[in-house]
Amino acid sequence: MTQANPPMLPAYPPRTSGMAIASMVLGITAIVSPPLSFLCCCAPGVVLAILAIVFGHTARSQISGAGGRLNGGGMALAGLVCGYAAVAIHIFVLVGYLVLILISAISQQHHHARVWRM
Repeated sequence: MTQANPPMLPAYPPRTSGMAIASMVLGITAIVSPPLSFLCCCAPGVVLAILAIVFGHTARSQISGAGGRLNGGGMALAGLVCGYAAVAIHIFVLVGYLVLILISAISQQHHHARVWRM
């Protein structure tokens, strides 16, 4: 008696994680937004950066638990790096704005300090 081999299932290539793609796109957009954020405050860029970080961590955990059925670990990592970098850039820009506001307020109170002599 010969045993019949079980039918072979077609092998599908692993698909790319949508969360990884979203993380990368949001991270890149968050990095580009600080120079543009002076028009309406830093909030949009910070929100994009936080979403990139959340999606990146979610994508990496989904990819590691998918058993090879999901790709996109590099994109998720890029989204994480860009997201964390964008948060750092936004903090730097915010501190710069606060320093300029503080300098302006001090110079308004001490108008005699603005006299330049040559």
